[in-house]
Amino acid sequence: MAEKRVEKEIERRKPNMSEHIKGVKFHTLAPGVTTHPLVRSGRPCIEGTGITVANIASLQNHHDMDAQQIADHLWLELDMVRNALNYYADHKQYIDVCNELSSINGRQFAEAQYGSNPDSILSRRKPVA
Repeated sequence: MAEKRVEKEIERRKPNMSEHIKGVKFHTLAPGVTTHPLVRSGRPCIEGTGITVANIASLQNHHDMDAQQIADHLWLELDMVRNALNYYADHKQYIDVCNELSSINGRQFAEAQYGSNPDSILSRRKPVA
């Protein structure tokens, strides 16, 4: 008599992002600056954090913070901030162009979604009964 074959049920689970990240190596761009395709869309970050070099540069350029103030503000070590600022100095044009493109894309998305008139956003709200 033939034995009845029992197939094991396939375990279905959500993908674990940390397992996926561990499978792909981080790429070191400079001392203290790394990139990974799944962390901040591959933008250069301070090693071990998700803080991008562009964020550090923005704090320096637009908020007139020095390295020590940035380190205190973001709870980072001073060397981490200095490494990010050194990387930014070496790749300033690239990072500035990427920031400008992302701000243009954000504005275009907002205008396409809601129009340039903020009153049009408010007029879409339903009155509360």
